[in-house]
Amino acid sequence: MSTTPQAIVVASANTAPAATQAVVATEGKGGFSAQPTVGEIVEFQITGLLVVFVVLGAITLLSSLMSTLLKTFAPNQYHGKK
Repeated sequence: MSTTPQAIVVASANTAPAATQAVVATEGKGGFSAQPTVGEIVEFQITGLLVVFVVLGAITLLSSLMSTLLKTFAPNQYHGKK
């Protein structure tokens, strides 16, 4: 593999090239390469799975907290008694 950083030059055809050129670095920014490896794909899937589990855990904790607060501060409303 080459050790020199690669870049993409973006230019618009409608205006002066010097005014609209932008250099976007493509190395060291994360994300996938042009041909993702199996390791990159597995890392992406594991990261997505962890995000889902963290959000589900947060929803569970919020629900438990709300239940505890209702039992403590409004027990008659919680159990449906008049």
